[in-house]
Amino acid sequence: MHRLDKAQMVKAILLVGAALGFFTCSGDELQWYKGNIHTHTFWSDGDDFPEMVVDWYKNHGYDFLVLSDHNILSRGEKWKALRADQANVAIYKAEKRWGRRHVRTRIVDGAKEVRLLPLNEVRDLLEEPGKFIMIEGLEMTTSREGLAVHTNPMNVSELLSVERQSKRSVEQELEIHSHLVNGHSRATGKPVFWQVNHPNFKFSITGEQMADLELLDGVEIMNSSSNCYNLGDGSRPSVERVWDIANTIRLKSEGLPPIFGTATDDTHNYHRENPVVNGPGTAWVMVRAKSLTADSITRAMKEGDFYSSTGVVLKRLDFSPLYKTFTVEVDAEPGVQYEIEFKGSLSKVSIAHEHVPDVVDEKGIEHPVTANYLDHNIGKTFMSKKGTGATYRLKGNELFVRAVVHSNASPYFKYDEYSDFEKKAWTQPVGWKID
Repeated sequence: MHRLDKAQMVKAILLVGAALGFFTCSGDELQWYKGNIHTHTFWSDGDDFPEMVVDWYKNHGYDFLVLSDHNILSRGEKWKALRADQANVAIYKAEKRWGRRHVRTRIVDGAKEVRLLPLNEVRDLLEEPGKFIMIEGLEMTTSREGLAVHTNPMNVSELLSVERQSKRSVEQELEIHSHLVNGHSRATGKPVFWQVNHPNFKFSITGEQMADLELLDGVEIMNSSSNCYNLGDGSRPSVERVWDIANTIRLKSEGLPPIFGTATDDTHNYHRENPVVNGPGTAWVMVRAKSLTADSITRAMKEGDFYSSTGVVLKRLDFSPLYKTFTVEVDAEPGVQYEIEFKGSLSKVSIAHEHVPDVVDEKGIEHPVTANYLDHNIGKTFMSKKGTGATYRLKGNELFVRAVVHSNASPYFKYDEYSDFEKKAWTQPVGWKID
């Protein structure tokens, strides 16, 4: 693989510094901000107007939101013909919220179209500096023979367009995405957080493929869409396991910083009755940043100063490189029980593995599978404690350490393909370094 150039080395050094001490900054300087970095509107395949989507998040305690419609930025003039089932409920709700003259319509070739607000107009309606902001992004969406390559660049200022080409491999698609994001960040001088979305959607992206992406910032370890198979299936590992494998490979053999784990609701549906399926507000990130601005939020995420959640809120998250302690404390809900688990990989871990054959689906399409890694010290549980707080003292033999907080709080909903949707939280890896 290519070695890091000067700019990439600067990024790696910054990230090392973050890993060794990003939880030690004064609470007077930094604040926690709640956000969702992956959701959809009528601009692509969501089922509601962008201003209605943004209004929902603003009214439900979010500080920032990224609209990540497929291969498009919500800019310029756009009219869209809606299905009757979408139009009736969506237009009714929008007019009730904003007034009867809010939704503009026209007839084209006998079909009724609605005008969609671009981001600048949505911002005029709903942004409040210091209270709620929009961060521009998109979902770069390509595919190959039934496989899905979806990635999210966050904090962009122009459309990053990938020409569809069915003959490219998944690895080639990912490298093209990476090249576009890196080029844009260099050209603009702005931080861009770039993640792989739902790698287990159609079981398209493996841990090894992500491990080899030098500039990858994050991966969705939780996407609350019902077809993303966060927990894997009988023959393929969970995304959380894939995350540990990818980070072990990067730190052990590639000389690359870890990938950070995000949670998103990837919402397309805003009109369904309970139980919610792929509804809003089921998964998010909590970012510790200097200010509520796009650059500040993005920079904090690139430095790994955030955690991901499906319902658990943390009131303390501290890593001390001096004392080699990692402390997690929950902002507990009455009557809810918690368990804090510290996990990671050991420095002397082996990355020897057995190849797992591709899984062939009913259409004859081959889906790659992350290899079977034989060393149980990958993603090992170092310590587990019941209660609302716990501290893990690093022994010095860890490649990295992260925490997972489990709860017995009632889930938002159930998926048929696996167990209850657990309310939990995930921290980022700490204690790592690049040799």
